[in-house]
Amino acid sequence: MTRLILEASSNPGSWVLSRQGEILASGKLSGTVAASLIPSFQKELLDPTRPDQILIGVGPGSFSGIRSAIASAEGLAAVWRCPVLPVRSTGSIAWQFSQVTLLGVFSDARRGDVFATFYASGKLERPTAVHPVSELPRLLSRCTLAVTPDALTGVGQTALPDAATLAAHVHAHGLEPGLALEPIHLRPALKPA
Repeated sequence: MTRLILEASSNPGSWVLSRQGEILASGKLSGTVAASLIPSFQKELLDPTRPDQILIGVGPGSFSGIRSAIASAEGLAAVWRCPVLPVRSTGSIAWQFSQVTLLGVFSDARRGDVFATFYASGKLERPTAVHPVSELPRLLSRCTLAVTPDALTGVGQTALPDAATLAAHVHAHGLEPGLALEPIHLRPALKPA
């Protein structure tokens, strides 16, 4: 199975082309995904390989980065005739800390809330949920280690998702059933005043 993985939920974004878990090529995404993906491919891939799947990190994270990655992937998938599938971006961070008994990945959900995702020894324990920031101390007390991609106050260690570790996590644990191909948002949008 050859997969192109795009991870644009944080900055800088990244991509990898992997086959059976082995990285064939990789690159960084700067600015918008659409503007940097093709030039990065051309620089890194001497012999472009058509992937069987395109995987997109759907967050939580940068809403515009994730949407741009989805749109770019759908354009490529139309040419390559392959599916575009979602993966939880926090799986990348879980892979980086797979030895941790209970890892909490926390990020700023804005409006006084935090996103929390929990992994037990690298495997998804509790999917991403939104909590009031006032619950953060209680959530942190449950974790063996807590990390954040956005320097969240109260969480001491920072870790960013990237396509290479996301590829490794997916290769080891497979795709998550039922995950939607859209940014993890988990609450209704604000209504205009």
